[in-house]
Amino acid sequence: MSRSTVWSHACGIAWLWSLLAGSVVFAERLTINPETRLSLDFKVEGTTACILIPQQAYDEQACAGIPREEVAAPQGRGQNVRALVILRQPERVFVLTVASIPRPGIGQMYDRQLQGFVDGTLKNLSQEFGASTHLVDGKAPAYTLEKVGGVPVARWEYTTDLPEADSRANTASAVVYLIPSRDTLDILSLNAHQRDLEAARSVGARIISTMQVPLTIDVEAFGGDMSMALGMDFAKVLVPAALVLLVVGWMGWRYRKARRG
Repeated sequence: MSRSTVWSHACGIAWLWSLLAGSVVFAERLTINPETRLSLDFKVEGTTACILIPQQAYDEQACAGIPREEVAAPQGRGQNVRALVILRQPERVFVLTVASIPRPGIGQMYDRQLQGFVDGTLKNLSQEFGASTHLVDGKAPAYTLEKVGGVPVARWEYTTDLPEADSRANTASAVVYLIPSRDTLDILSLNAHQRDLEAARSVGARIISTMQVPLTIDVEAFGGDMSMALGMDFAKVLVPAALVLLVVGWMGWRYRKARRG
């Protein structure tokens, strides 16, 4: 076989594999928020993903023991749950939610606004749990910025000081990602037990790495320093207690169903 023929075969095989790989990614990534065109792939090695929302992705085998029709997704005023996924591993369970908050200009958040968002969420969660909810690492800053496909994402983690006997401890810690679009903030929360946070970080990193969303904000300004930032009080407006209560209670119910399943 000539060198040119070998090269031709090699190129053909490489092209075929790239085509197959592209088709797999396309097939498994789901559109989570049609308005922002956010899409994610929930497949993680060694993990069974039961996708309850979007409902069209529900699979009876993956969701064995977790019926989808028993509880409707919680909705708050101006907020809604875009995704609910139960991720089961042999020794642990994670509850993943994506909630979106549409509001003009909400995605262009500066450092002070991001800090206010985190502080407001921690305050509301502490009130809900009746226990201290705080950052896993108390050192400043409260969040870290990373780019996924050119889009900036703010990641932060929290945990709650609950006794082991309290069943709420199973979802009282989380790795959270804030995914900004110009007029919508998508919030991905991966909840777990405090002892499983390291595993949650790994699962969250895998899932967020598959994120696709159009860039509609100023990348350099997101998380930047603007001491006199104008606009909403993110500590009070963006984290209404009603949504926190709905989502936390709903996650706890689903967690118990997952464990029994």
